[in-house]
Amino acid sequence: MSVDEREPNDGPTVAGAQDLGAFSGDETLTIRGTLAKGGNDGSKYTGDLDVFAFTLGQPGTLDVSVDWTDGADVDVAIYDGNIKVLASDGTANKPAKAALPSANGKYVLGVYSKDNPTAYTVTIRYAKAAGGGGGTGTCPTTPLLPATRVAGGCTMDAVTPTCAVADLRNGGSFEIDWTTNQTMCEGPHKLQITGDPPSEANSVTYSYSSSYNGNDARMTPNIGGFAKITAADIATVTSTSGIYYYRVGAFYGSATEARAFQVLK
Repeated sequence: MSVDEREPNDGPTVAGAQDLGAFSGDETLTIRGTLAKGGNDGSKYTGDLDVFAFTLGQPGTLDVSVDWTDGADVDVAIYDGNIKVLASDGTANKPAKAALPSANGKYVLGVYSKDNPTAYTVTIRYAKAAGGGGGTGTCPTTPLLPATRVAGGCTMDAVTPTCAVADLRNGGSFEIDWTTNQTMCEGPHKLQITGDPPSEANSVTYSYSSSYNGNDARMTPNIGGFAKITAADIATVTSTSGIYYYRVGAFYGSATEARAFQVLK
């Protein structure tokens, strides 16, 4: 399937994006467009911004590539519905690429040129997760609990999607990422994962301090962290639906939204 880019689609919000509709099954979509002007002042793009919005109806993988014809340096980024960057390519590579191994829900795609105008072609590839995403439950489309902010101003946010696919088969892992606003977000940061039905008894908690720096987890003071979860990490937690819920908290009480992941069988 192919569509033509249509102005105005300069974003930067979902309302200002060209709507590509919903993808309900495996799909490859090609977009043909033109960046009428390039530019970057060192902190932001100043040229033509082409922004597209679409919805993935079921958990799956998302791959985006952008190729172009003229002598330009084109970048691409995938955002969530709140315009937070989830994946991007700001290098000089051609084609530019961005991907989400676990995707579900509303996304926004941005295409930009750092310097010169150019015609371009975007290719979006979406593949549903095997077995409809694993388990028998339905992925939530909104966070179960809102983020908790302390009076001191600490802001913590989960970077991972509201509900993502976690392929833990054959030693696989699922990465949970979070950020802070650098204000009173000291560690340790604690990741709590709860099964279904959720309860304190049916959960496990992992603590990360700035002294630990490895390939499976990391916490940086007042910046954020990540943790790669394997099947062994949730072996003591049960889920009748295959869906697990999680949130990350800081020492003084701030916490991210409560989000979820669905484990493939």
